[in-house]
Amino acid sequence: MGDYMTGKEIVNLIRRLREKGLSSDEILDIIEYIETHEPKEQVKSK
Repeated sequence: MGDYMTGKEIVNLIRRLREKGLSSDEILDIIEYIETHEPKEQVKSK
């Protein structure tokens, strides 16, 4: 499979995070962090 989540998977993740007590703002902060930071390991092209 690819490295992308379906909309349904994202909704389920958000529901689980809310069940654990995270606020909507905290969830959005996490999503923003993930989308704006480089992965630790990068494949270098030659």
